[in-house]
Amino acid sequence: MASVELLRVVDDKAQALFDNCFKVIDGPNAPDLTFQELDREIIVYISNSPSSNNFGESYQEYDPNIIQPHPINKPERSDSLYRFEGYQIFQLKDPSVGVESLKNPDLVRLVAQFDKKNGVGKLVNYYFDESIGATVPVVEVRGGDNGIQHAFRVTQDAFATGDVRLVNHKQYYFMAIAYAYNEYLSLIHI
Repeated sequence: MASVELLRVVDDKAQALFDNCFKVIDGPNAPDLTFQELDREIIVYISNSPSSNNFGESYQEYDPNIIQPHPINKPERSDSLYRFEGYQIFQLKDPSVGVESLKNPDLVRLVAQFDKKNGVGKLVNYYFDESIGATVPVVEVRGGDNGIQHAFRVTQDAFATGDVRLVNHKQYYFMAIAYAYNEYLSLIHI
């Protein structure tokens, strides 16, 4: 019976992909970062080009898979839009580190986060875990709900030991991501 239930879950996902012509949600484009080097300090500027899907921080994307059960058991669409919510800026250990390493603190360290001031402080995604046969919540972002800024100072090397101040003429590596949010159902609070 467990295999049949798993097959139903996979079938629902495959059908939803087919119904949407195999298009998956892109998410907001990563912002552009511009750097101004000063004495033991870097000023980082965040912007989105006009060709970005998040120009003016106006990213919105429809998710056809979001449905909310109707009281009479009829599927009824709820808020199906993901909207821009914030930025995370990371310092990378070296230039070979990519987005696949974002959860590895030996290679990537969060140096700044700007989250829309809207009462949303924590973003949780739910993933189906085959081993337990249930959906598991995973905290993806702990936003500061501190408002969006487009410039900030970096004065410390997140990977330094001892003296953490930046060193002039040393190369540092950074990556920025933008993230979006949709709360189509607010039953669970973590």
